[in-house]
Amino acid sequence: MSRQGWTHALLSVALLALVSASVSAETDVYASGVVQWEYLYNMNDDIESSVSDARVDLDIGVGPLTLGVVYRAYQLTDPAYNPAGKDIPAAEVKHRYIALEHEDISLRAGHFFATFGRGLTLRSYENADLEHDTVLDGILAEYDTGVLGLTALAGTMKEDESGTRYYTHVVRGARAAMPVGEWLEIAGSIVERSRTLEDEDATVHPDYARFEDGVRGAEVSGWIGPLTFGGEYAERSGENPETGDPAEDVQGHATYASGTVDFGWATLFGEFKEFDDFAHSLVNPPTCVREHLWTLMNRATYEVNLNDERGFLVEGSSTLGDAFFVTGGASEARSHNRDLRHWEMFGHATYDVGSDVTLGAAASRSREYLFGADGGTGKFTEHTTGVAEVDFTVAGDQTVELTLEMQRTEAPAFDDVQKDYVASFAWYPGLDLTISGVYEKTTADWEERETWTMLSVRKSFANDLEAEFGGGTERGGKKCAGGICRYEPEFEGVRFRLTKFF
Repeated sequence: MSRQGWTHALLSVALLALVSASVSAETDVYASGVVQWEYLYNMNDDIESSVSDARVDLDIGVGPLTLGVVYRAYQLTDPAYNPAGKDIPAAEVKHRYIALEHEDISLRAGHFFATFGRGLTLRSYENADLEHDTVLDGILAEYDTGVLGLTALAGTMKEDESGTRYYTHVVRGARAAMPVGEWLEIAGSIVERSRTLEDEDATVHPDYARFEDGVRGAEVSGWIGPLTFGGEYAERSGENPETGDPAEDVQGHATYASGTVDFGWATLFGEFKEFDDFAHSLVNPPTCVREHLWTLMNRATYEVNLNDERGFLVEGSSTLGDAFFVTGGASEARSHNRDLRHWEMFGHATYDVGSDVTLGAAASRSREYLFGADGGTGKFTEHTTGVAEVDFTVAGDQTVELTLEMQRTEAPAFDDVQKDYVASFAWYPGLDLTISGVYEKTTADWEERETWTMLSVRKSFANDLEAEFGGGTERGGKKCAGGICRYEPEFEGVRFRLTKFF
């Protein structure tokens, strides 16, 4: 067993010993979690196959002790059809941990997620929809003195690179936070990191196999009257992650600031970012780019370049009278030499027509430039998007939602202007039932089909059981959240999902 393995085992035994000393016949024992199973059957002529994806999240509490486990079974009838887009084992214990909560102390051994501040120095998290998982395996300790909050951690993370290659990350960090008066809080963090490139079938040259660096961060947050503000600054120093050569040190930094002013009748919000040589798998700061509610508008979400970027996001919202609500804003990102990478303006308005009907409209115009994607012409991809929506109540308590989206795209890679349309509806007839559908159409000549249609029915039962069945075709493409994106394959077939909460 490795040194880290022995450390985990000894801490687990110590936690069990502490708990056993305090457990009595009256100790509460509980279990909670969720079981989800999804079955996909793709009937596409090119590849007819199915996917079974099951996940069990289980927490068992015994007094102050919690035992947790996440189990996943991912079965493919044809390896060529893999919606996850990653090499996932057929069955695995994905996460497991043991934790103790005792008064002001919290200890955890095994897998854990952690975020320092706003993610500039450290953010380890999971987004199951995007198959993004940077969970750390190690030890996490937290202590709150009432005046000072302390966090210390040490853990490892494995990151697939390509083929038989993978990175092993080792992280050690600490954070302290304390209030200053009644309106201000300050915090500081330190993180030491190393990354080792390994290959199961070959020897990696030592100049490229490993690099080490360190990150120091300072945070501030508070409020003064109607103003709420926050900021964070972090510095990174260490070896060049591209070569691992100690002689090629990297001096990177990152800055994030935000503020909100609430006037009562209107709210203003702003963000600023500046990143330089700061990319890392365990860093995930705010994007300062709006994540929209609508399908087409959100497909143009910009992916942040943490090594060379600065930008901002500004938004304003207001309620005019009792029925009219408006919000809008703009965002921009540039490289440090002032080359534009992203720009967007957007707006959204809703109006209540009586108590049973709500009308809405939204629009955005954006530009994005990805190096190399334009064949060297220096041109932008431009999106102009409009949305119309209406929600109304029928038969007393049945709600219907209708949405129409339209997008016009001009890109260097397209010979003609591309137009996309999405029409969707959702009907809530009662009895915990939802019936929904999506119709999409495109003029893109590089797609194999022009239209896609998906219908689904979702039903909630007693005892926190939910079932959903859908069938039809679904367009693939980019899916983003929090600056992390992946491309989903096109789907043609049926989907069944069963979820049980307990």
